[in-house]
Amino acid sequence: MSNADQVADSHSPISVAEFARRQLAVVERQMLSATDLADLVELSITGIRQLSGGSQVELWLHDPVGELDRHLDAIGVLSGAVQLLDDSYSFVSLYSEDPMWNRTTSGVFNDTALFKSTSTIEQTLIIPVLDHDLLVGSVHVGNPRSAVMMDGSQMAMLSDFVAKMPLLINRLIEMNRIRDFVLLDPASHVANRAGLLRDLEREISRARRSNKAPLLVALKLVGLESMSNLSQRHIQHRILRSVAAKIAEGLRDTDSVARISEECFGVMVVDAPREDASSIVERWETELQGQLIDDGAGGMIELRTESSFHQCDLSTLEDNDASQIAHSLISTVEQSLVRDPS
Repeated sequence: MSNADQVADSHSPISVAEFARRQLAVVERQMLSATDLADLVELSITGIRQLSGGSQVELWLHDPVGELDRHLDAIGVLSGAVQLLDDSYSFVSLYSEDPMWNRTTSGVFNDTALFKSTSTIEQTLIIPVLDHDLLVGSVHVGNPRSAVMMDGSQMAMLSDFVAKMPLLINRLIEMNRIRDFVLLDPASHVANRAGLLRDLEREISRARRSNKAPLLVALKLVGLESMSNLSQRHIQHRILRSVAAKIAEGLRDTDSVARISEECFGVMVVDAPREDASSIVERWETELQGQLIDDGAGGMIELRTESSFHQCDLSTLEDNDASQIAHSLISTVEQSLVRDPS
């Protein structure tokens, strides 16, 4: 082929199926590089919508022990598109012993409502989500392209795409388990500094959409830095675990606590108004200050604390990387303790 032919060929029109394949390849590359389960699920729904042309997509997933729910907490924009079910009956009833895709001329199939929303659905495409032949979910596409427009090759691409989803979800969950282990502080049994940075980066990214900045509180346990010899280490660890548990008691699922230095905890509070920050800090100090903790050797240790807090500045979100802002937040609260101990 001549150079002229190659140039002409590069500008020749492509088929709808080829265009869909190229779009899907981009989405699949993004899915493979995803490190957050919410991002992976959002990309999955994007791919399904691109391939099917559906006006509405819902993904039902079996989550019997709540593991997906833990990773998809505060999923926000996907809350209407993802249904996590602890009982598989709702979608098992949609399929026969040999699950395969099907169409129905409404939003109901086998007496099961296929959508949680109230949008008008004139036709629905349902596709089983299988993990090693085990039915683990169901994809519901409202008002997909007609059978005439959606040929066999496009339907095959869609089915193949859905088949990859449980593999990618399981892979990411396993990666998160390993990462959670690496981000755990063995002494206090809560997250370490890197774990708090991860949580802060996630919430800062979400703050760009919600316009609600996370609050970071630093709580320093005065006196722990002097407990350095081996005989005192088990006492120090006992105190750290006790304090971490006490802090965690008052947190919501979206908040987090981490040990960020030898004697200091960092606590991230989501959606806390700045005017409430002082009262939040004072409440924790009141609960912890003067607490008597069993030292495990027949004695008691009186707890003393210092604290500082800082809220992410929403005006910096557009111009700075989430990781940079998270590092800056932790440094700010730590430096405040050094400059102006309470």
